[in-house]
Amino acid sequence: MEKVRTVIWDCDNVMWFHKKEEPQVTAKALGITETEEFSAEFYKMFESFMEYFKNKRVNMKKTLKLIEREMPILGIYGIQPEQFMIVHDGLKIKVNDFNYDTLTVMKYLESKNIKSIVKSDWWRKVQEEIMGYYGVIDYIEELHCCDNSYLKSNPLSREGIVKPDREEQYLIIGDSLSSDIAFAEHAGIKSVWLNRQHKENKTMYKPNFEVASLLEVMEII
Repeated sequence: MEKVRTVIWDCDNVMWFHKKEEPQVTAKALGITETEEFSAEFYKMFESFMEYFKNKRVNMKKTLKLIEREMPILGIYGIQPEQFMIVHDGLKIKVNDFNYDTLTVMKYLESKNIKSIVKSDWWRKVQEEIMGYYGVIDYIEELHCCDNSYLKSNPLSREGIVKPDREEQYLIIGDSLSSDIAFAEHAGIKSVWLNRQHKENKTMYKPNFEVASLLEVMEII
């Protein structure tokens, strides 16, 4: 792996992990009764977000329409999609557990003169705030998020990130086969699948490496 000069990082479930009580905490902050219905709509909305924008640029206006459609429970309580977004994103540090192995690996990469950049499928302001809070931002040279851009599942998402004819210099670390590893395949770069729960790969996407811990990345590079 001597040719790798840039590592592309995913954020959610790599740098930090979502707590299982995230829907309940969000509901409470919105003043909504914590119900299974809210949790179901909460997760369905994010799944729909990834599917809806799979082949188009992400934008906030359409995201808010999607929230309104997929979370009708908000309307019952008179909560606007904008309010949901503000409250949810404001809880990001509270509802996530930071993976401190991230800093260990980033410091190691820096010592090897390998730069770290981020490609996230969520909004820049939120991800930047979390990375700033934990000091990750000090090791990031580029931050690419979904704001008016493409999700990693879209082949066009490599533009402005992976330089043409230098594909062998890049490697992506991610937990999602259909997003992060798919990005690697259509970008023509190497990939590391962070598979902490040892899930079986039942998709068409084949990572170059599979690890159960971020620390194992240092053995690869």
